[in-house]
Amino acid sequence: MQDFRIKLKEIYLPFVVVSICTILFYNLFRWVFDIRLGVIPLKEELLDIWIPFIIPVLPVLIWLRRPIRILKLKDTDRGRSGIRALMIFAIVAPIVISQQYIKKAAFDLVTLENASEIKSHGAEKYFKINNFRVNKDARVDYATARTSGKRNDRLNFFLYLACPFKNAENIWYGVEYNESTGNTGTTTQQNAWFSNFLNYSERNFASYYFQDVSYFEKVGYSDDWDGYMQAIKNANPNAAETQQIILIPKTDEFEERFGDTLLWVFGSFGIGLLVILLLILYSKIDEKALRDFKANKPLKDDDLRAVLNFLNPLGSNGGTAILIFVNIGVFVVMIFSGISFVSPTGTELLDLGGLRKTEVVQGEYWRLFTSIFIHFGFIHLFMNMVGLVFGAILLESILGRIKLILSFIACGVLAGLASIVVHEHTISVGASGAIFGLYGLILAFTVFRIYTIRTRALTWGLLVLYAGVSLVTGFLSDGVDNAAHVGGLLSGFVLGVLLIAFDKENLIKKAG
Repeated sequence: MQDFRIKLKEIYLPFVVVSICTILFYNLFRWVFDIRLGVIPLKEELLDIWIPFIIPVLPVLIWLRRPIRILKLKDTDRGRSGIRALMIFAIVAPIVISQQYIKKAAFDLVTLENASEIKSHGAEKYFKINNFRVNKDARVDYATARTSGKRNDRLNFFLYLACPFKNAENIWYGVEYNESTGNTGTTTQQNAWFSNFLNYSERNFASYYFQDVSYFEKVGYSDDWDGYMQAIKNANPNAAETQQIILIPKTDEFEERFGDTLLWVFGSFGIGLLVILLLILYSKIDEKALRDFKANKPLKDDDLRAVLNFLNPLGSNGGTAILIFVNIGVFVVMIFSGISFVSPTGTELLDLGGLRKTEVVQGEYWRLFTSIFIHFGFIHLFMNMVGLVFGAILLESILGRIKLILSFIACGVLAGLASIVVHEHTISVGASGAIFGLYGLILAFTVFRIYTIRTRALTWGLLVLYAGVSLVTGFLSDGVDNAAHVGGLLSGFVLGVLLIAFDKENLIKKAG
């Protein structure tokens, strides 16, 4: 019973408090600054899903990492990581679900006689229009494809059709068609699938009944908004985005818009609380860790402090930290500029500074540099940063901060050159070519025995697991720029050989 009280007081109740405060904080923040004031320039997909996945991480790591340590676990590191992950997910689930509820609860249904009256209700979201007509013949459209999934294994087709309301300038009736399939097959096959999707959508739209609507929902800032706006701008490039209003029809009753959302919010939170409670009750207490916790002794192996020290730009891994921050910083800027968090389009990437042969041949050589720091969504960025960390920590102690960064950039540029030589029309982005360059340096230092015998065993394993597997996977998969990978690896190896030729003894000394 004593152990139960300790676990309840020191772990479970703090978790409950942290969970409730985090959920309330984000929902209140979203309600005030996004829904009411509209001052957050981020897309709905990011605010609905991705930020809620990130928000709980800090509270759990800051306030709960010490209490978790009083539990005696079989596999200490994995056990603690597993409990932290479960705690984070127990907070994430109700936050994500609640976003749909607060967005719908924030607005009432406004009844209008005609569509033109909407402009006098700019802050509202839901409308019932008693009399409206749509000019189907003046429709505009935009079709695109995006990939999704952990390994971009899904191919998603979208067709956005916008028809103007009659006697209502800049107000559009939006219709969307979408289809998802496996991201397999050749480029020719995928083009055929896309063509079939467009043909099917056009046939369906030909018999579309515009009056089959209970009420309208105004499209917010989202990927769908971008799709409709691109359709409008295809017909009128000078159309002002801030003046356009896009309405999508809803066929259910307005009172039923919540469904079981609120029940799922509390249900998911309750399930999370129960799982954490059972997990804590099942675990035993580490008496020594409990005494240290009550005495508030500093942690000997503090994961959070270790990460912060690693990411210190002025620390021993400063070059690695700078490269990580630059890549993440560019990605954050991309998100604030409206680029999709998960799957940007090729046009978006090209506009930001992505690499393609046509533009480079026309004199835009700067793309060889900018494309290194642009990534195709969060997963692409995350995977590249993992590869960067493992490669850079084996090089920075030998090369130093400045040489590491310069080597990264040089290999990235050479990898880009390899890409445009091989690929005529491919849009290439990402740090992977530069990272493969770092692994080329590691390969040179391993082959020519710059590293110690013990370190060489590690580098051979890392080269096989990361570089080798990545190259094989790239050759077997579509959509991977293996030319940049091979070009980066070779350029890094050559650079390593040159460094060894001019400064071998000093490199060996630093590697030791």
